[in-house]
Amino acid sequence: MVSTSNDGIMTEYMVGYWSMKHQKVERPTKLLETLYITEKYQAGEDLRAARSAYDHAVWNGVPVAEMDQRLADLDQFMRDLVRERAAQWGQPH
Repeated sequence: MVSTSNDGIMTEYMVGYWSMKHQKVERPTKLLETLYITEKYQAGEDLRAARSAYDHAVWNGVPVAEMDQRLADLDQFMRDLVRERAAQWGQPH
C-alpha cells in the first residue's frame, strides 16, 4: 500500500534511504529523488505533488560542493528522523 500522507511518504523514503546505505547499492537517481523529497518535506510542501512532479533535471547545474553539503544534511536529517520515529513507535534506538 502506498502512503498518501506526508509522514507516510517520508517514512517510505526514510526506509529506502537506509536500505540504500546499508546495501551499498549505487542508486544515485533514487538518492537524488530522496534528497528532493526530503527537502520538500522539510519545507512543509505536499509530498504527493512533489513526488509526481519530480524530474531529475532539477539537479542540472547544481555545483558539486553544494550537492555534497545537501547530501550530508540529508544524512543528518535521516538520522534524526529515525530517532524521532523510533521514539514515536516506542522502539529503543
